[in-house]
Amino acid sequence: MRMNGKKTIRQKLLTVSLALACLPGTALAASFPATDPAIHYEGRWQENGGCYEAAQGAVYLETDFTGTRIAADLQDHENRWLVSIDGGPSRKVRAAADGPTVLAEGLTNGRHTLRLERATEGSYGISHFRGLEADSLEAPARQAERLRLEFVGDSITAGFRNDGQKRGHNDAAIEDGSMAFAPQLARLLGADYSIVAKSGEGVVHNWGAPWPDRGLHTEERYRWTLYGAHKTPGNTIWQSEKLPVSAVILALGTNDFSDKKRRPYHEEYVQAWTSLMRCVHAMNPEAPIICLEPLPAAVSPLAGLWIEEACERAQREGIPAHYIALNEDGPLLAPGDFVGDGTHPTKSGSARLARYLAPRLAPFLPRIDRTGPSRLQ
Repeated sequence: MRMNGKKTIRQKLLTVSLALACLPGTALAASFPATDPAIHYEGRWQENGGCYEAAQGAVYLETDFTGTRIAADLQDHENRWLVSIDGGPSRKVRAAADGPTVLAEGLTNGRHTLRLERATEGSYGISHFRGLEADSLEAPARQAERLRLEFVGDSITAGFRNDGQKRGHNDAAIEDGSMAFAPQLARLLGADYSIVAKSGEGVVHNWGAPWPDRGLHTEERYRWTLYGAHKTPGNTIWQSEKLPVSAVILALGTNDFSDKKRRPYHEEYVQAWTSLMRCVHAMNPEAPIICLEPLPAAVSPLAGLWIEEACERAQREGIPAHYIALNEDGPLLAPGDFVGDGTHPTKSGSARLARYLAPRLAPFLPRIDRTGPSRLQ
């Protein structure tokens, strides 16, 4: 009796598939949810129904995996992500429009490390990460105790336009938050990091805003888990005890003084900075707060003087606040250290700023036993 032709083809395909599955290194990849304990998260993530969501710049995750390929279930229309395998150079990717986003393939069959980091700041929307596809996952080898630094800032901290030439509306494509000064500084100090930064952000006055500026400012946004342009019920308050930080670095002030016709009043500015430090201290009572002078030398020197005065007021209230000047001996960065606007540093300019800050920040940080360093450091 002759068999149906379609049935014969299906049986042959099934036989081939089963045979391939039995060969070494050809096992079908398994799916691991975002909640799998083998995935380590840093930065402001929140779990929502088994999905991990983020809308701050330079959040990242790490894991070890086996196999020749790894893919992510990543729903994200606008943001760019950085993929690093086995500690190698990062490659920028975008989430696939449909189906899994392949992060790496054609690897040698064995154990590998993955680091997946968001390259773009919070204003580009919420990223939804649902999990990974690989042969297996294992928790990454990390130091039991590591420094964790939180950086609060503006476009300079976010890495604005540091990864390419401006052409039309391509700002998201040329932003690499991992190479802004803050992550570079954290890596010099062997620290993990959390970035809370938005282009245009000011303590009392946002870039391009009218006077008086009645929009949202750093103190209001700092409390939120996700970036938000407006006050919204869905933006939860960040639970800082989830990822306690060793120090908080405030790098703001450029946008407050960006209007050539107006600038903040002395008492208004000092009070706003002091209030911001109270907010940060309330959420991180054990962490020192380090305030930086605005980086662009063109910013009025009053900005730094008033920030330093706010630190002194905070200290009198028992808040461990400190001030680091950047331009007291002349401009810290040269014109060639900026992307061409005298405000936003290049990757190398950010590296220069990070090297300047590392020895000045270190005395304020707790000492961590460095025996047995992590492979992922």
